[in-house]
Amino acid sequence: MIDAGSEDETVDEARRLAEEFPNLHLRIFVRDRLPLSFGGMIRFAMAHASGRYCAIVSADGTDPVGLLPEMLRRLRAGATMTVCSRYIRPEDTRRIGLTYRVYQRIYRAAAKMLLGREVTDSTYGFRAFNRLEIQALGTSGNRFNIFPEMTFKVLASGGVVEYLAGAPQPVGVGGSEKFKLPNEILGYAGVLGRAALHRAGVVRWF
Repeated sequence: MIDAGSEDETVDEARRLAEEFPNLHLRIFVRDRLPLSFGGMIRFAMAHASGRYCAIVSADGTDPVGLLPEMLRRLRAGATMTVCSRYIRPEDTRRIGLTYRVYQRIYRAAAKMLLGREVTDSTYGFRAFNRLEIQALGTSGNRFNIFPEMTFKVLASGGVVEYLAGAPQPVGVGGSEKFKLPNEILGYAGVLGRAALHRAGVVRWF
């Protein structure tokens, strides 16, 4: 668990759970220095992890964590990354805000056109992956664009991305929403552009 300056009782709750469930070997890192960017926090967590597989789960309780056992099973069967997709089942898609839903439709269409393949959901952060392979590919995104960066690099390297249908709880059920679409659009577009240039052989991305 990585804490980057939360102002609630997250750390105290994490410590309580670590004592209550010692067999889970929970490790808690608290950043008291300059705060990391969102992407930097994920890289920090991967660097200090000791297991072969990592999962990214929001601390606000919105992610459908019941998918984790199936995610792990697929990783052990050979997948490089498993991603929860909000766009497989109509009932999951309807739970996403209209503005974001429209943007995502455009983004997925652009990814299909530029990368030559269907990408069901590249941006949802709830995912599990082979930590060593992701670290070998490298990540540089500092915002939520680290998620499509991971997805596109795995695909471009010949890795396997598998999708599981699911959707987050409505905003506000588990905590405050930190994601703001206007702040992320340029980062998402930049990552897709780099992936397309890599595919065309114009630049090397990894």
